[in-house]
This record gives sequence, structure tokens and C-alpha cells, in this order.
Amino acid sequence: MKIKWYFFLFTIMVLSIITFPFISNKDQKPLKIGIIMIGDSRYEKLIGLKKGMKELGYDDWSTEFLVKSGRDQEATLASQIEDLLNEKPALIVALGGIETLKLKEIMEKQNIQIPVVFAGVAAPKEIGLIKDYRSPGGLFTGINNYHTSLSGKRLEIFRDLVPSISRFHILYDEDIEVSKLSLENVKAAAERLSLEIIPWNVSDSKNFLSEMKHKIHLNDAILVMPGFKMELLSKEIAQFSKEYHVPVMGLYENEIEDGILASYGTSYFDQGYQSARFVSSIIQGNSPADIPVEMPDNIRFIVNQKVKSELGISLNKDIIHLAEFINPNAEGMSQ
Repeated sequence: MKIKWYFFLFTIMVLSIITFPFISNKDQKPLKIGIIMIGDSRYEKLIGLKKGMKELGYDDWSTEFLVKSGRDQEATLASQIEDLLNEKPALIVALGGIETLKLKEIMEKQNIQIPVVFAGVAAPKEIGLIKDYRSPGGLFTGINNYHTSLSGKRLEIFRDLVPSISRFHILYDEDIEVSKLSLENVKAAAERLSLEIIPWNVSDSKNFLSEMKHKIHLNDAILVMPGFKMELLSKEIAQFSKEYHVPVMGLYENEIEDGILASYGTSYFDQGYQSARFVSSIIQGNSPADIPVEMPDNIRFIVNQKVKSELGISLNKDIIHLAEFINPNAEGMSQ
């Protein structure tokens, strides 16, 4: 009889140990994580972040995402940041460079102390977000997507991919520091490689593509620098490429899907997914000041075979084996 009673007590104790964490966690309020994005173009980063968080063991009842979007307008972005800060999240994930810089500006003006993870920013030290890559200092840490440093390499890969290119039109934004830094890297690479480039500041004119069509020659190409204005124009740039038979190289997988020839960089999804580690580290009590900024886990070189066929161009057989292909069943894949 006593053995049965002891066994009953033991069973109750084991069940209590197993179920108590679930009961206590569900009774707790979910941790509020603020999300700020310039617009829907960043949504893949949010998807990657949520997947990364789920794989790290965070579920829907342990965390609550407070998502604010600038709807592709800088003025709206500022007001959405104000709204987000008023909700007092435990930490904030900024889904790009323009979001992170504006967030930092507003937080400093209001003397707000909230940890921030940037989910992919180019040259964060050079643009003043952090003090050092190993020891960021302050409230900001995250992913250096390396797109500024890769800009010169992107030009070189484009030259190698399409040997017939004789001149490159470079799309950049004079209002965005990262874009200007990227252009400087491209200029240095062009000089080293003896390539002709023509910079186009997309902030100079709302109709720069209309102006560019009069400057396009046979065997010209377009190289896109980092900057949210270029991201917003992705579909228009792809249409321009198709209409005037100009190969384009960008940074992101979604640009390939919009219809440009090639991209070289880290994807939105991967940047969001990788940033989940930073969010988890801060939740566990680590200070962003002490969490080293990371390089991208993955750099992807992607070619759109359908666009290649539509443009009627030949690709370098010595380099195409390095690329991932979308629409691989289109004609002429081996050329």
C-alpha cells in the first residue's frame, strides 16, 4: 500500500515539473518586439526573422511583434517610429539602413534607451551606427550585409559574367551615405579594371529612366547600388532592361524575380533569419554594446536564365557554374 502511495506522489511530482514551465510561461505577458520597416519590400526580412525565432524556441505566446511600416514614405516612417516607441517594446528590430538611422536619430533626441538589432545594414560603422564591429557600444548591433564592400566585386563579376559589356551605368542615391560609399568602391574597381562607368543619381530626377534611355548604347549595362529608392524602382528597372535590351545586375533575389539578369548579395530572408540570433541574445540578458556585429551567413550569386534568353546575350562559361539559376529550363542555359 505504501509503495503504491509513494508511486502516486512521485508521478504527481514529475507531472508538476513537466507542466509548471508551460503554465507559468503562458501566464506571463508576451515579450513585445518592435519591428520598423520602410515598406512592404522589407517583408521577407520579417518572415526570415519569425522563422529564425521559431527555430530558436520562441513561439506566438512568448513574443509579440509590433510591426510598423513607413509605406515607402520617409515622413510616414518617422511618425511610425514615434508610434512604436510610445508602445515601449522591450527591443526593436530595424529592417534596413534608412529605418535604423531614423530610429537612432529619434531615440537620441528623446533620450530613449531601447536595444536595437539592425537586420541588414551596409557599413554600419562608417555611417555612425556603431563604434566598432567587435564591440559596437551603445544600443545598436546586428548584421552588416556587406553590400557596400561588395559593390566593387559586383562590378567585376558582372564584367566577367557578360564579356560583351563595354560600359556600365551605375544607379546610386546621393542622399544615402551607403549608396555614395558603394559608388566610391565601384569607381575604384572600375579604375583598376579599366572599365568605363557612368553614375546616375536617382535623386536628381523622378524620370531618370526616361533620360537614361537616350544615353543607352549597344553593349551597355546597368549596375544597381544599395538604397531603398532603387529597391522601390526594382520593377521599373526590370521593365527598362527588357524594353531596351540592357542587362542589369542588382543585390537581391527579389530583383531577379522582378526580371533583372543577375544579383550578388545576401537575401532579405537570410538577413532576417540571421538577426534572430541577436534578438535571442538580447532577450537572454546580453547588452547590444557587447554583441559583435556579424557578416552575412550567405552571399548568393543568382542568374535569371529566362532574362538571359530574352536579352539574347552570351554568358561566360567559366563563371556560370558559380551561379544559382532561376528559370533554369529557359533556352540557352549552356551558353
